[in-house]
Amino acid sequence: MSGPLKKYRYTSPGGSESVLKLSTEDAEKHGLTDEDLVESGSSAKAATAEPNKARESAANKARAPRGKGGAGGGD
Repeated sequence: MSGPLKKYRYTSPGGSESVLKLSTEDAEKHGLTDEDLVESGSSAKAATAEPNKARESAANKARAPRGKGGAGGGD
């Protein structure tokens, strides 16, 4: 290992942007400088649009359907 990892903003040759955790040596190999550092408070994951909606849970599965016997469904 060559020191602590820092987050760098990287743009690929195809134009897509991503955040990479790199050592200082690896960042220099990719042509990244201190100007490409990401601030500690922000990250790519923090920019999600809206949370997923949870499904409603199913009704009590242990209960027998109406008209099919007593409690517990085994009768």
